[in-house]
Amino acid sequence: MEEFYLNASSVFATDLDGDGDMDVLGAAYGADEIAWWENDGSEGFTKHTINTTAFNGANSVYAADVDGDGDMDVLGTAVIDNEIAWWENDGSENFTKEAIDNTFTDAQAVYAIDLDGDDDMDILGAAYSAIIDKIAWWENDGSENFTKHGIDSAFNGARSVYSIDLDEDGNLDVLGAAFTADEIAWWKNDGSENFTKQPSIDSAFDGASSIYSADVDGDGDLDVLGAAYDGDEITWWENDGSENFTEHCLDNLFDGARSVYAADVDGDGDLDILGAASRLDEIAWWENKGNQNFARHSIDSSFDGAYSVYAADVDGDGDLDVLGDVLGAAYSANKIVWWENLGP
Repeated sequence: MEEFYLNASSVFATDLDGDGDMDVLGAAYGADEIAWWENDGSEGFTKHTINTTAFNGANSVYAADVDGDGDMDVLGTAVIDNEIAWWENDGSENFTKEAIDNTFTDAQAVYAIDLDGDDDMDILGAAYSAIIDKIAWWENDGSENFTKHGIDSAFNGARSVYSIDLDEDGNLDVLGAAFTADEIAWWKNDGSENFTKQPSIDSAFDGASSIYSADVDGDGDLDVLGAAYDGDEITWWENDGSENFTEHCLDNLFDGARSVYAADVDGDGDLDILGAASRLDEIAWWENKGNQNFARHSIDSSFDGAYSVYAADVDGDGDLDVLGDVLGAAYSANKIVWWENLGP
């Protein structure tokens, strides 16, 4: 898809232009760039750069209808610029940058969801080196004026953030991964957006780098998934329905585990797990066989500096394809790639 995208660091997919097929978005740390690749419906991709000025150290990308006008906008973080920003889509994929926060030190990750339930999109972020508010959210007043609210100032080395109603009480909670603290954690929302940190899901997850949540075991409650860069682990924690979590390590030899995601890759009705490993140079998936048994499959074992993974039906054939991007040396990495799922 993109054979040279300097220090590609994040990938996402959505129908950005509203034409019924999946487009691809990427962030490139070395290129200081947020871009999207337009899908022509036959998996021919045309690159469009979103930022018109350098977005220094672009590290994360996401898409959501931030302004509620019916089209998808783009969000990103810039590590060097210490910034979280969004680009407004005018409906014709002309993008105008709007700053959310340019003092979010070492901004690592961005996510968008209606956190306070007032029918507009709020923003969540993780900042690796922030002195305060390492996990924070920005409240949208409905006119895209954003007010920052800190969630945690002691979550050292915050690298990843996600939101879901983990305890199923009708309020969206927040989850995070902290690289320096080696921690996977969650903060309970009391319904008034007061967030209280709960007992750690894991406080010894070495170099926690990525977090996600889904019902992995199909028992009706939400489990938690994580990637540990220094621990070389892809792990999921089983929720007993009362937010007591039991660890299940899928792989502790996944060298430099950087990213984790869950999707029904094989279309058999249960969730499989995907991962990217930077030092192992691999994109892999673990097939859910049921009863908490997983079988490992390599998608690409020479994807140098594999950094991010995502799944979407890129070719519109009804199955989930896999998207991954890489951070690595220029001689063998720096690209956005997708792998077509050919089915059973």
